[in-house]
Amino acid sequence: MPGVDGMRAVPMDRPERPGAALRVLDARSGEQVDVGTGHRYPLRVFVRRARAGASAEPSELRARLVADILVRTAELHGGQALLGLVGPGGTRDADEARAAVLGIRPPAATGTPDEVARALGGRADVYVTAGQEPAEQAVTVRVGVVHPYEQPSPIGLDALALRLALLTHPHHEPVAFTPEELAAAQRTLQRWRGSVARWAQAPSKPMCAEILGRALAGLEDDLDVPVVLDALNRLETDTGLPDGAKFETFTYLDRVLALELTREIGHATSYDPPA
Repeated sequence: MPGVDGMRAVPMDRPERPGAALRVLDARSGEQVDVGTGHRYPLRVFVRRARAGASAEPSELRARLVADILVRTAELHGGQALLGLVGPGGTRDADEARAAVLGIRPPAATGTPDEVARALGGRADVYVTAGQEPAEQAVTVRVGVVHPYEQPSPIGLDALALRLALLTHPHHEPVAFTPEELAAAQRTLQRWRGSVARWAQAPSKPMCAEILGRALAGLEDDLDVPVVLDALNRLETDTGLPDGAKFETFTYLDRVLALELTREIGHATSYDPPA
């Protein structure tokens, strides 16, 4: 059935994207580079972290978030990706705890570039950094600085609302959050989880091909997550598509977003559809 924008739910066991390429903007050359999707060999992604003895700055956590999105996107395309954390000082428990509450996966290896390369079976295909470029020759993704948030966080702020707020900005751009922006991300997260819980009660339907294609094209084009979020916002308010199709599309793309959109399934709380 066509939606209000002419969108259709098309039978799809899994998205077929012949010749799909995952491209990122290389900070070294200023050009977009195809980094592969981890099919022929694992995509090795290294994150450069802060100096020895320093706790992770917000910008470093953002670099790890961008690397997390890159790894998840390769996996969504059926590839394999390996994540390494490069820098002095070994594993820092406090930093790993901060990363974990943001839904960021732990690295498969930590240490010097040589140590991580040995552990992961090869040198980096992509470096993600919030500051200094690596000495090694590799495609480099540089993320924008996150300015320290110096105001009290909204009461009851879900850590994944902060993840969502970060993902609403192109990762190259600097970010300075306001209480209003964080509160808006919290409301969106709560609304989406409630909607997904409600849609889960409907009969399963195939994913919406147009929305899914738009979202995957955004991810393949320099990890443009704001395109994904915009596509989901449009899907949420499309009254012409079945709830089962919305459920399948939201939960599929949450494999990259990692916002735990299925958290409210089975709970008593119900949400009305957005006006």
